[in-house]
Amino acid sequence: MKHGLIIALTFLASEAVAQDDVVFHRELVQQCFDKARAYGGTDSCIGSAADLCMEQNEGGYSTYGMSYCISLESEWWDEALNFEYARALSEAAFLDGELSEDLPSVAEALREMQRAWITYRDATCAFEAAQWGGGTGAGPAYNGCVMRLTAAQAITLGGSFVDF
Repeated sequence: MKHGLIIALTFLASEAVAQDDVVFHRELVQQCFDKARAYGGTDSCIGSAADLCMEQNEGGYSTYGMSYCISLESEWWDEALNFEYARALSEAAFLDGELSEDLPSVAEALREMQRAWITYRDATCAFEAAQWGGGTGAGPAYNGCVMRLTAAQAITLGGSFVDF
């Protein structure tokens, strides 16, 4: 069993070397985000950069290739989510300073919403992966779910306080 694990890790390490040559279009993800913010949250373009990555790279439709391409887009969305959350939290804190002390805190509501969303995302994606019964599709299913939900949350937060 250990020998098989070592061979698998060696294979993944050799695959990692080829990652420098991977074609991935970050600008497509940026365009998707900008479009979604401008047109009220349409998210039909989420995953299009990962799909193109799979299409344009040798081995892109292998389990490893799919997971890697999805992870590239997912990283972009995670960075956007963190940026938008920090921006929204700053706006919420400012708004709290402008509101009466008797009103609920906008910043605290935002924090609670984000904590609940993380729990929701993790449970939803674990459910998607579980449907693969431990098969090789579980990894790409989980990663794709995380990408989609993270992107949707980044778009949601990106649209908050826009007219503030």
